[in-house]
Formats: sequence, structure tokens, C-alpha cells
Amino acid sequence: MTAQPSIKYYRIYFGIVSVVGLSLLIGVTAKLWTYFNTGADRATALNLPPNLPESHVPYIQWLPDDPQTGRKMEDFTRQEIIKDYIRGWYQQHLSYMTGETKGLKEYFTPSALPKIQEAVKQLDNKGFELHQTDLEHHIQLHFYSADGQIVSFTDRQVRLKKHLYHKDTQEKVYSSEVVADYEVVMLLDDGYWRVKNVVRKQPVPFWQDTLKVDKSKMVQIKGQQFYLANQPFFSKGINYYPQKTPWTFFWSKFDANIISKDFALVQSLGFNTLRIFVNFHDFNKGNVPAEQTEKLRQLLNTAQKYDLKVIVTLFDFLGDYRLLNFPATDRQLETLLTAFREHPAILAWDLKNEPDLDYKYHDTAEVQEWLQWILKRAKIYDSNHLLTIGWAYPENAELLSKELDFVSFHSYKSPEELAYGIDELRKKIRTKPLVLEEFGLSTYRGIWAPFGKNEEDQAVYFAQIREVLRQKGNIPYIAWTLYDFTDVPAEVVGKMPWNRYPQKNFGVLNAAGKPKKGLGVLIK
Repeated sequence: MTAQPSIKYYRIYFGIVSVVGLSLLIGVTAKLWTYFNTGADRATALNLPPNLPESHVPYIQWLPDDPQTGRKMEDFTRQEIIKDYIRGWYQQHLSYMTGETKGLKEYFTPSALPKIQEAVKQLDNKGFELHQTDLEHHIQLHFYSADGQIVSFTDRQVRLKKHLYHKDTQEKVYSSEVVADYEVVMLLDDGYWRVKNVVRKQPVPFWQDTLKVDKSKMVQIKGQQFYLANQPFFSKGINYYPQKTPWTFFWSKFDANIISKDFALVQSLGFNTLRIFVNFHDFNKGNVPAEQTEKLRQLLNTAQKYDLKVIVTLFDFLGDYRLLNFPATDRQLETLLTAFREHPAILAWDLKNEPDLDYKYHDTAEVQEWLQWILKRAKIYDSNHLLTIGWAYPENAELLSKELDFVSFHSYKSPEELAYGIDELRKKIRTKPLVLEEFGLSTYRGIWAPFGKNEEDQAVYFAQIREVLRQKGNIPYIAWTLYDFTDVPAEVVGKMPWNRYPQKNFGVLNAAGKPKKGLGVLIK
């Protein structure tokens, strides 16, 4: 979703601080009085439930004002109005989830407060709790009073996702996604904008994106075949991190010179595709810094320079699939996809790396709902590039396959198990391309793996995998990984050396940057 150039966007970033500690319990009333009277942000004093997301950043768009609004509104005032308005929404979410209504009085006038409090109490008394989040707002200003104290606007196409639970059993009653318009009146009171009146209405569409993009330089799909400039395109790829700064070190220690040297090397080795990873936290969740976007732009421009196509894998290390984290993931998705939706170096957006591994630690339904949501949003933000999901196992790759452009999966099992997995997957997915997006074999043999594999074993493994892929329809592939790494962050595989040392040695180039025996087998 991209607005016309004249429309301004505002991002409201709402910091959530830690629950007040035990040491603050003594004299808390006096401290809060002092806090508020120093002009501090009232939101930071809320006693919020633990484990909430660190930011609430729904999509905010200002539509063109009505021709006659009374007083012309200042940009600063717009920001203040939206800040308090969005916090009011967030407080509603907390109240419905907890049944606690005290915080609502900060965001609603005395005339508007009883209605929302009563709705929360009724739900709580019936034994339900509502988990919801607001995902987008499109604000059209109607009136701004001459004294700067009253404002009215329509909040168009407000999108809400809701889950209703039984309080005692936590059994989900229903899930829904709702779109509505809201007529809103707010008053400036004691330096804060509070909602005086709000009326829900049926949504009315307001504009459509008409941007046209030349796709001739972008990879496309016809049947089960990838094409570039109307010629068949076969990915021979490598997963990429710099040798000394893999995983969580990559973006914090980004070096454009190293990227350029490595991409030139990748091209010279005979690969034509790279797969890279965008860490959700390194890109600051829902508030992507301009410098991080610029780093990704430099990487893509460098790939274009060396005729390399890039699969950009998003939301790496994301660990929160709850509704309240949807806005932050949506903001990161929107920022990146709209920034690069015309970039010819991108082969595809991989929306999540190995989400099926998260089924062990997160509610499967929550993960699936998030994937479906983010897939739908990605198609809005970038209709030009291909979309996929990098499943850890071929047996899970059928999920969401109807909505994806091609189906990606990983395999570190034997060639025989890979062949069986592809056969089973093809029974379910007959018409879309498959891509083996990760595979590899560590060449570490030492004290922590005395019976580990060596370079000869890796070369044999690569040859067998390539043969399976040829037999199963000449499936494109992306090997793990370019380099043997000098270090692996503990958050990737833990601190235990028997896990870390093998993980360092999956490269097709050794620690000295020299080719291993399997490289020639992989690229021929």
C-alpha cells in the first residue's frame, strides 16, 4: 500500500518501559506526581503487563484535509494528536486484555469514558478477554478550532485483528479481522488530546495505488520455470554472511568494501544467486533507521553490479507472533518492501526463515496466522517481486503454498531422504517451482566431533544432492554457506563447543578463503 506522493506519512513510535520495580513502591504517589509535573510522557508511567512488545507502531497516513477545516493545522499538532490517539487505542487493547479500566481515563474525556469502561467490564464479567491490535489508520481532518482546542477527523479503513478467549481456560472462541471507519472528536485538555466522541461506521475506500513498474529486469515465473528477460533462469546460489561477521554481527558491523569483494568472488566462482538475512532486531523492529535501509540498498546495488540476484530473507530472529506485535512487523515489512519494490537485484522476498522450527516454542496457530497476515501485506507493499517462505523441512512446505509464488524448503538430511521428501511434496504441489534453499555438510572433524566429515565427504554429498535435484526436475538450489566462519554467535546454536565448531565449517571456502573440494562439484 503506497500513497500518492503528496500524502504525508507519520510513524508513531510508542515506547513501553519496564514494570515499576520493587524499589519504587515506597513513596510511589509522590514520585508519580513529580513525574507528571516535570512534563514527562504519561505513557512511561503505566504499570503495563509483562511481556508486551516494545513498540506499538500501526500504519499512520494523513489523507488530504477537507478544503475548509477552520484553522490550518500545524505539523507538530498533527503529531501530538496522533500520538495521544494511538496511545488511546493501545490502552483499549490492554484494558480488554486485562479487564482493568483505570488507564483509560488518560485518553478519554469524562463524557466518553463510561461507554468504553462499560464495554470492558461487560466482557470481563462474562468471563472473556479480548486480544486485539490496530494495524492501520488513514486520517482525514475535517475541523480544527480557531483556539486550537478541538479537532474532528475521520479515521478511515481502520484495520483490527481480534482474538476472543475464555478467561479461565484460555480457549479461543473466535478470531476475526475487522475494517471500519471512525468519526472522531478530540479535545485538548491539560496538554493532552483526549477522545470526546467516537462513532464507528462502514468503511469507505479512498484511493488505489496506480504505480506501474517495468518487470523486464526482474525474475518472473511461467509454469514451473523461472525467467529473466524472457530467458530461462536457473539459480545456482549460496547463502551469504561475511566470514568474520555472520548472523547477528552482520548488520552492526556492515562493511560495504567487504561486501563488494565477496560479491565479486561469488560471481567469479560461478554462482548467480545470493540469499541474505534481515535481522528483525538489528533493523530496529517497527522503526527501521534510515541507515539500515541504506545498508541494504548498498548491498543490493552491489549485487546488481555483479549480475547477482538476491533472495532477501526477512524477520530473522523474530520470536513474537502475538497480535500486539503485528504492527511492528508490519511497519518493518512496509518500510523495506516499499523502499525496494523496484530494485532489479531482488529475486524474491523470503518472508520468514524456517518458521516451522518455531512451532516447538510458540503456538502453531499464532505462527500460521502471522504468516498469512504478513504474506497478504507483502503483496500490497510490493506486487513486483516474487514471494516465498523458507521452510525447514519439505514436509511442511505445502503450507501457504497456494499464496506463494514458489515453494522453498531446506534439507540437511541424506540424499535419499531429500529425494523422498521432494517426491512427497510434489504429490501435493504439482504446478509451482520448488527451490532447495538451504543444504550443506560441515567439514569439522576434531575433539568435539571425532567422527565428523571432511572435505572429501562434503564433495560426495554435494554430488549426490545435485544428482537428486536433476532427477527431480532440475530444481534450483542455494547451498549453505560461502565461508567457514571464524566465530558463531552464541544465540545461533548456543555456547556448547560441540554445537558451535561444526556450525563454523559448512563453507565451500575454508577459513583461509580457499576453495574446498566440493566447490567444483557444486557449481559445474
